[in-house]
Amino acid sequence: LRQLTLSQKEMTEKNKGQSNLTLGAGVIYAPEYEGSEDYKVRALPVINYRKGRFFVGTLGGVGYDLSNTKDLSYGPILSYQFGRDENDNERLEGLGDIDAGADVGAFARWNLKPFSVNSSLKYGLGDVEGAQVKLGVGYALPLSVKDSLRFEASVDWADEEVMQTYFGVTPEQSSRSGLDQYDASSGIRRYGMGASWTHVYTPKVFSTLNAGIYQLGSEAADSPITTEKTGSLVGASVGYKF
Repeated sequence: LRQLTLSQKEMTEKNKGQSNLTLGAGVIYAPEYEGSEDYKVRALPVINYRKGRFFVGTLGGVGYDLSNTKDLSYGPILSYQFGRDENDNERLEGLGDIDAGADVGAFARWNLKPFSVNSSLKYGLGDVEGAQVKLGVGYALPLSVKDSLRFEASVDWADEEVMQTYFGVTPEQSSRSGLDQYDASSGIRRYGMGASWTHVYTPKVFSTLNAGIYQLGSEAADSPITTEKTGSLVGASVGYKF
């Protein structure tokens, strides 16, 4: 849910020393795991806070903005890394669990109004070690005083360690699961596009609807774990700005 992260308006307050806090709740309907043909609903809390250059959010992670320029942000970031349980889906049985962990790295965002460019470089700590790079471009379209649309396209690249963890099948996993052995190489993990609609009810209360679609890269799509190369998601959230 892209809008669960800090809004661009909040990002531009970094040099004013102001603080912003948003609390709320959201739900998302998405594949049971990356590459699955089966879907389920998940609930997510909306928690976003910013104080000067420091920010923390449910999906945005914990970071610090080093830029002195209003429309440019960059700096270090620490974010949550979701895990995967083998009982999430019968296709994963025998593959073992992937424990949740953390990613450390750096981010950069450039606001070119109405366009924006964002990127991140992260390295995993825990069960999922390895590097990941994400590049994205966005377009903001105000509809009225209370309504706005945002479109975004992005591509994710991952190194061999990350790809093997999520999409590879070792000889041991093959014997337990019955899936063919598979060695995943580095490459495009996924690419896709999405849109979000935000409606403001009062200066403090807002809601967001999200929809997106993505395609797995060839290394991920060819994995015996994958049953669907194309995935989609829809979500909704409500929030209150303090």
